[in-house]
Amino acid sequence: MRLRYIFHGNDKEPHPFHVKSNWIPVQPSIALERYFENIKLSLAEIEITKPKHNLSYNEHKAVKELQNNTAINLKRADKGTTTVILNKRDKIQEAQVQLDNRDHYRPLENPMVTDTLKKVNELIAQLLNGKHIDDVTKKWLSQTPNPPRIPIFYTLTKIHKPLPVGRPIISGCEGPTQRISSFVDHLLQPIAQKQKSYLKDTTDFINFIEKTQVSNDTILVSMDVTSLYTNIPQEGITIVCQAYEKYHNNSPPIPSHYLKQMLGLILKENSFQFNGVNYLQCFGTAMGTRMAVAFANLFTAEIETKLLHQSSIKPRVWKRYINVHYYYYYIDDVFSLWDVRKQDIDLFIEQANTFHPTIKFTAEISETEITFLDTVVNKGERFQNEAILDVKTHYKPTETFQYTHYSSCHPPGVKKGFIKGEAIRLLRTNSLEKKFQEAMCNFKTRLEARGYPKSLIEKTLSEV
Repeated sequence: MRLRYIFHGNDKEPHPFHVKSNWIPVQPSIALERYFENIKLSLAEIEITKPKHNLSYNEHKAVKELQNNTAINLKRADKGTTTVILNKRDKIQEAQVQLDNRDHYRPLENPMVTDTLKKVNELIAQLLNGKHIDDVTKKWLSQTPNPPRIPIFYTLTKIHKPLPVGRPIISGCEGPTQRISSFVDHLLQPIAQKQKSYLKDTTDFINFIEKTQVSNDTILVSMDVTSLYTNIPQEGITIVCQAYEKYHNNSPPIPSHYLKQMLGLILKENSFQFNGVNYLQCFGTAMGTRMAVAFANLFTAEIETKLLHQSSIKPRVWKRYINVHYYYYYIDDVFSLWDVRKQDIDLFIEQANTFHPTIKFTAEISETEITFLDTVVNKGERFQNEAILDVKTHYKPTETFQYTHYSSCHPPGVKKGFIKGEAIRLLRTNSLEKKFQEAMCNFKTRLEARGYPKSLIEKTLSEV
């Protein structure tokens, strides 16, 4: 509040790479300090009671036993709110199977993070000396601890697959390339979002559906890129740098040869540790690094542009969504509408799977209904009347609806905010009133099962 008082009226945009200052302002106003003292006195008079445990003694004991059991591994599932409990030996094997692939990873005798950080710092100095970044950005980029933390490899089990496998994730917090990855993401995101097929989120997709009329013969297709991130070759750096140059009309804010060096350090020096052994990723995009989504977007935009240009069979509409949700939950889906025969679509997918050596597609094809993101798109009542596809909410089969229990110690505002947020999502993702009311009825039932009072549910929903 002291800072707000001092800088009141200064509407200057905050620097995108501002480092929090340790400066403590002097007392700027006697009235403001008196107000602080009154607040302190009021807070001191509040009686604080110790919160009650919302777990029974036996439940609490069971949780402790699970936490202390070194023979098992507890991790959230790749998607949804499910917790996966695996034998620790099996969990290690789940990751080791992937790390034994010498086309993608190779073991190192010693960690290389210190050498990588040295190269990063040299590059930051070159950017500053060339006046491509200012002192504030340089200070922000130089916040990595020395020595840096060694990134850690782990997997999230894909329980929604017929045969559970692990999604590889590399936690690079305070690693040697964490900062420059965020900086590169800042440079690439505006370009990725300008791609013709780009979808920002579910709302963007639904807005697109609302404006698109389709015929009775239109076929709906949802395509998924198989393990996109680990199959993007590191040579994709050249494609991304070309897109960067083109977007800025060959006059980019940061010269592209510096962008190429940064991408090279992020992708080609992506070293990490697993089970006490050091590794280097030698193929694919690092999952867990900040710029991975923008990088994947630009790479696939180039691939799909060439694919669609070359093919004699073309979709009426082609939309792509690549993003990351929550705890590294990656999505890489394509939605398309086709006014051709199903045999032609099958042929197109066959051609698409031979177009690039590592980028492969799976597809869901239907004349009436497909799933895309967290929606089901279908030819329902609205389609019959207006030739616009209907939308309804989709839940993964593994969804367990483990909402925050009402007896938890979360502030009341968090619980009410969740109810409102989910209600708005249901309203947005259901085009028919009947489907919306059905979804809301199920939502209320699940809330009550998690201890939420009916009166609170109704009062909160009335505010939506």
